[in-house]
Amino acid sequence: MRRLAFLLLLLVAAPAMAARLTGLTMTPGTITISADGPPAVAWQFALSGPDRLVVDIPAVLDAPLAAPGAGSVKALRAAMFAPGVARLVIELSAPLAIVEARNRPDGLVITLRRVGADEFAAALARGRRPLPVNVTPPNATGASGAAGTPGSPAAPPPATDFALPADLFPDRPGASPPAAPAATAPLPEAAVDPKPPPRRRAPGVRPRSGGLPLVVIDAGHGGKDVGAISIDGRHEKDVTLAIARAAAAELRKSGKVRVRLTRDTDIFIPLGGRVSIARQARADLFISIHADSAGNPAARGASVYTLSAVASDAVAARLAARENKADIIGGINLGQVAPDVGDIMIDLSRRATTNISVAFADILQETLADDVGFRSQFHHFAGFVVLKAPDVPSVLLETGYLSNQEDADRLFSSEGRRALARGIARAAERHLLGE
Repeated sequence: MRRLAFLLLLLVAAPAMAARLTGLTMTPGTITISADGPPAVAWQFALSGPDRLVVDIPAVLDAPLAAPGAGSVKALRAAMFAPGVARLVIELSAPLAIVEARNRPDGLVITLRRVGADEFAAALARGRRPLPVNVTPPNATGASGAAGTPGSPAAPPPATDFALPADLFPDRPGASPPAAPAATAPLPEAAVDPKPPPRRRAPGVRPRSGGLPLVVIDAGHGGKDVGAISIDGRHEKDVTLAIARAAAAELRKSGKVRVRLTRDTDIFIPLGGRVSIARQARADLFISIHADSAGNPAARGASVYTLSAVASDAVAARLAARENKADIIGGINLGQVAPDVGDIMIDLSRRATTNISVAFADILQETLADDVGFRSQFHHFAGFVVLKAPDVPSVLLETGYLSNQEDADRLFSSEGRRALARGIARAAERHLLGE
């Protein structure tokens, strides 16, 4: 009970603890994020096409920030990515890596260095991982506001009578951060390390139900709910079922993980019913397959969506509103099938699960990139009902636009569906097994 009471107290107090980001500036090799307090542990990953570094920070922003780059950085931008998580995007003109992130009372300083193409490729393969934030002692910040010398010892964490479980909510302020790396002087941005680190395995998961991990694949729509209609009159419900079946066949052929479909025939299942199938099966991953439609026939490309109470953009908001109408089509009262849950512990579980969902979204994009054309911003978030299982990491994959002739031809072709199925299966195995 004492442990539970502490967790509840931590959650209730969390909004007041979150730093508020107020400014963004850069000099060659150094990014300074101004804030009203020191941000907590962050997360980092690299992306290509174009090359960029991304840092997710448990913090809030009143409005998006932008700043010109310097050196090998083209530009900087920051915005809210999900409730309580601000995302910094560092656009690159040459490969860079983050040396360290250092806290100080008025914000965060991130130090960069030049790396070779091989090391940047290794960072792309590693995916999302923790970025330890070192602490600058108060007497190390001079009147100019410059951070203390790199490698200054981090302040010890506050003492508690138990260890807060890091895997429960890894980016919650107050959670135990990963051990800081040994103190070393950062290399200048111009230095290139000719020896890239070996590729790291994805962390994998511990199966919730024992045995092999379980992935539930959800073919969107079905039955009376046909979904989007293609440019030549075909239905979304048919292509989503074909892709889901093909992905399940790939996973069963490999035999490395278990797989279950929410539907294997042309039937209608309420959104809450799809969530219930995944939860009752104690799934380790939930993938909902869909295809989009737009008034502009030139709109095309796939996207990955994760859950958030606030949509990332107008397209995400429109799509969530459309997908969430599936129960209305089926004559279901959504308020009775899936009422809002106010339990604070369920909210905690959902936030922790969201971090895993975001990590898998990145893996899915990397795995499918060679076979599927993604929109320029591939990862979006919105309040999809089908993603609201609080204890199952979930993503919604929009495989393309049926209102675009090229996308529709690809999605309704056996070759196009097989490519998608292989990519979905590879991504699920990589995430679940740490391959």
